[in-house]
Amino acid sequence: MGVKSVFDRLDQTYLNDLVVRSGQGSSNAFAELFASVADRQLHYLCSAFGDREQAKSALADVFAAAWRDLPGLTRPELFMIWLSRLSANKYFEMSGQERAKNGKYTLSQLLNLPLAESQIMLMKYEHGLTESEIGDILNIGRSTIRRFVRLGRKHLSRGAAAAAEKPDNAVAEVSGGEYSPLTPVEAADILDKVFESCDTKANTVPMEALSAYAVYRKERFSLQRGILAIAILVFMMLPMLFLIPGYSVSVEENGERGLPVYTVNVKSVLPVGKVLASLKNHNLPVYEAGAREFTIEPTRNGKLSITIELVNRQRTSGEYDVVNVDSQGPQLVDNKTTDDYFIIRVEDAGIGVDYREVYAISKSGTVYYPVTSDSEEGIVFEYPEEPWDIYIPDHIGNTLHLAISLK
Repeated sequence: MGVKSVFDRLDQTYLNDLVVRSGQGSSNAFAELFASVADRQLHYLCSAFGDREQAKSALADVFAAAWRDLPGLTRPELFMIWLSRLSANKYFEMSGQERAKNGKYTLSQLLNLPLAESQIMLMKYEHGLTESEIGDILNIGRSTIRRFVRLGRKHLSRGAAAAAEKPDNAVAEVSGGEYSPLTPVEAADILDKVFESCDTKANTVPMEALSAYAVYRKERFSLQRGILAIAILVFMMLPMLFLIPGYSVSVEENGERGLPVYTVNVKSVLPVGKVLASLKNHNLPVYEAGAREFTIEPTRNGKLSITIELVNRQRTSGEYDVVNVDSQGPQLVDNKTTDDYFIIRVEDAGIGVDYREVYAISKSGTVYYPVTSDSEEGIVFEYPEEPWDIYIPDHIGNTLHLAISLK
């Protein structure tokens, strides 16, 4: 049989409070507790008896026993399992059942397990309830149910008391009575019988009001808590919408390319959106060196502007004077001629001469390269037959231009 997820999940904290106040003798708290869980027990009893009227009759006795014994329940969080055990005991008393119906485990084996394991195993193997139905009745999740079933099987196996195992999906073959929720009139009548049998003054809050109130439903509390949590989160995040990044800039005098390297370290809890750099109205490339670390290599002197923008669109900027970029090309030191060669000596006080890139162009457009070109021998060209323009660069592009004219 089965009714799929017909019950709202209960708020366990609120339910625990009702259990404690009921155990202290509050009939109104017990009435609200009854309104929250009676239909779950009726569903269970209908599965056991196969008859709704019998289940209703047993329900009154179950809650009467609960009212009498609640003061002795020291752990309110076990109330749903404890109450279901009272329902199971009532069923065994009225039916005279001595053995589990499907023969997988004997009734005594199931009843000798710890309470939670015992009751869940009983509902699964004795009364043929699905995990979904057990979860609805006990107000617990399927993973919890499976855990207790595994523990129960483990304990039974240790005791070597289990009969031959059937497949895991085997359930008791029960006909089951047709379950339908209690009407407010039925619920009120059963609760009156409970208090009358226990010689207790009835509750003062009408059952119609308790059923409509349903403050114990977890979904309503979860929705309210969710909205409140989102509101608090938005409130906490609001200042971050206006958070301005902090940063520091350090300079390394000589980088690998012979240029000063400006390293920008951003200090912010929010991610960096982008970092921009410009010099003399020209944008410069920005390299990401780490999570919040960026490098910039200006190629000329001037005013370097750096802008940091976070993902919240808040930004900050700063300017820095770039003065340590080598802007001077190599200088002519000496030159001489021989019968076959023209020799030039140069020096560069900055980053140094790039001897590999030295070349000459004749008036006719022919390109010539030196015979040798280094700091020891100098730059040696074969003696030209026509005027040349000689270009001698340093390592960052500053170039000495020499014009050679023949006499």
